[in-house]
Amino acid sequence: MSQSPFLRERRTVAKSFRIDKEALEGLREEANSQALSLNTIANQLLVNYAKFGRYLKRMDGMLLSQQELSEFINDLSEDSAIKAGKHLGKTSPQMLMTAISGGITVSRVIELIHNLSFCANWFHYTEKRDGERWKITLMHNMGRNWSQFITHYINGAFTAAGCHTKYEVTDHYVTFTI
Repeated sequence: MSQSPFLRERRTVAKSFRIDKEALEGLREEANSQALSLNTIANQLLVNYAKFGRYLKRMDGMLLSQQELSEFINDLSEDSAIKAGKHLGKTSPQMLMTAISGGITVSRVIELIHNLSFCANWFHYTEKRDGERWKITLMHNMGRNWSQFITHYINGAFTAAGCHTKYEVTDHYVTFTI
């Protein structure tokens, strides 16, 4: 598989912190449950906050479980999910990208998609080179309305970046071709 031109390689640096004893115990428990090192878990949390969480907080973002969101989104009509995705896709992604990186480009849209996957758990993200184009697939288990919402939300970001996309929507994934 070709290396993604959209995401930068990250480097690490050594740093020492003092943290709350209960927080440390919670990190250790989570590290053990995922068979990861304490360092890996702590780094994931710090990256999540630095790259996405702090901006989401400034935008009054909130966390919902997939079950809670699924209950809500699946009570909408498909047209309402599309309308919501289009409406929010005109402003929210652009505000996040501008806050995070100072502007709107295709690479920054891809970075936003990665953050929505890794930090917000909206979907699982894969990308694959297909000739001169890239296929970006967003997989989830929340149904067709969620697919429609994320399609139009993210397509709004691509449009703002001046990128015309093609997309395929199913009940469990969306694939963008850029």
